[in-house]
Amino acid sequence: MNPVLLLVSEDAGTRRHMTDELASRFARDYAIEVHASTAAALQRLQAADSTSAPVAMVLADADLRPADSIGFLERVRQLVPTASRILLLGRGVGAVSGVMRAMALGHVDSPLAKPTGPRDEDFFGALTEYLADWAWLTRPVVDAVKIVGSGRTPAVRAMVDLLRRHEVPTGVYAPGSDEGRRILARAGPDARLPVVEVLDGPPMSEPSLVDLADQLGSVVDVGTDGYDLVIVGAGPAGLGAAVFAASEGLRTLVVEQEAIGGQAGTSSMIRNYLGFPRGVTGRRLAGHGARQAIRFGASFHLMRSAVALRRADGLCVRLSSGVDVAARSVLLACGVSYRRLGVPALEALIGAGVFYGAAMGEAPAVEGLDAFVVGAGNSAGQAALHLARYAARVTMVVRAPDLHRSMSAYLVRQITAHDRVDVLVRTDVVDGRGDGHLEQLTLRDNATGDLRHVAAAGLFILIGAEPRTDWLDDDIERDDRGFIRTGAEVSPARWPLQRPPAAFETSTPRVFAAGDVRAGSVKRVAAAAGEGAVTVPMIHKVLRPHGASS
Repeated sequence: MNPVLLLVSEDAGTRRHMTDELASRFARDYAIEVHASTAAALQRLQAADSTSAPVAMVLADADLRPADSIGFLERVRQLVPTASRILLLGRGVGAVSGVMRAMALGHVDSPLAKPTGPRDEDFFGALTEYLADWAWLTRPVVDAVKIVGSGRTPAVRAMVDLLRRHEVPTGVYAPGSDEGRRILARAGPDARLPVVEVLDGPPMSEPSLVDLADQLGSVVDVGTDGYDLVIVGAGPAGLGAAVFAASEGLRTLVVEQEAIGGQAGTSSMIRNYLGFPRGVTGRRLAGHGARQAIRFGASFHLMRSAVALRRADGLCVRLSSGVDVAARSVLLACGVSYRRLGVPALEALIGAGVFYGAAMGEAPAVEGLDAFVVGAGNSAGQAALHLARYAARVTMVVRAPDLHRSMSAYLVRQITAHDRVDVLVRTDVVDGRGDGHLEQLTLRDNATGDLRHVAAAGLFILIGAEPRTDWLDDDIERDDRGFIRTGAEVSPARWPLQRPPAAFETSTPRVFAAGDVRAGSVKRVAAAAGEGAVTVPMIHKVLRPHGASS
């Protein structure tokens, strides 16, 4: 059954017009349902069961009764939380009363002006973006990678998370399923789970994440000629630098130990990034940035971490694979890791219901169950809203007295208004248990000291920020928390040259730092991307006497 685009309008002319418009673009892949009232549409959605075709998008006409349309779409969020909710406006209508508030509270995904002529690409482009995100949230039609094994094991969950962050359609099959048996037969009797088949290639037995990256072509031959710029980290700062450096002729290599996008790549929706009025997922933003950098000539070397930075004859970055990469300049954009919770019982369940970071691929696993998010920053807020599209209830566990001091106001408004999200302030997670998978958490009220036990299918921890700088030696000056000092913050006694360090230059000449790993940085995606970009003129300046390679 094809997924459904559900249209609601009381006006017969609008129903005919919009049905024709939608059918002209989407009839092959989607079923188009039309209802003349919100009551009829709600009745249809309430009657849906597991055998019904999934509803991918609901479009409600706002021309006749805007308040009713907005209220209807808010009800849709409760009934079909994964569906995109579009409010259709008349052409030339800038804002209907209550629309802006509905968007701010997350009741409406987007208001769109109805198409009035042929080839309204703005309208259809917006719908296509939402449908692409919906398709990513649901099971892909064709699996580029097929994993045979238990979807609850940490190894399989790590593979799924990595592949989904790289936008690779992935399916998990039980060993006893038809597809599972087929793949295991190809793998042979000695195969050990999990077994992975990539693009119908030979099955791999118990592959590592590095093996997967190699099989997918995510690794380049770094060669022996060296680079003008080696960027450590492919988060927003690293991607921002890669785009600008490669576009200006610097031979650029980006090294990333996990997936492109860093922590930002796991964000379900970033709504305050310049140029994306409807918001953008971290996955999409990171993917666009990487493809843009590659188009300009940058190379990416994934699933390899930097383990040392040496200064002998020039700069040299040693990788976890044992390869040394020569560089005329280095940008440290290695970001931060989430602070560990430090609860032994929960550490033992990492990957089995307990996750550090948003782990967006895990959201379907908590469908109809209770999920918990620890943290009070933007990443935690975005994770909670995304999980609420699946979980029966999402509870944010916050040590602070409120969210306002660490979270953007737009997220606070949406979380406060969401009927599936609760916030527990002045609270810590102090224990948990589960037989192979998380089942229960123990919460402590820090105001009273009271403990309570709660059922939990998923725990997502997004607290604090620990810079990934433990691989650097003492030549790179850091503050007492491990963040890298740059520019005027570098101690004069640590700087070896007559010229002062550039604004983002570290205590080692021609080694720069940008993004969350830099002391004093603003912990926001846009700020990190901007820092990465502005390092490039500074790098050009310090390289200019020697001339950049072509």
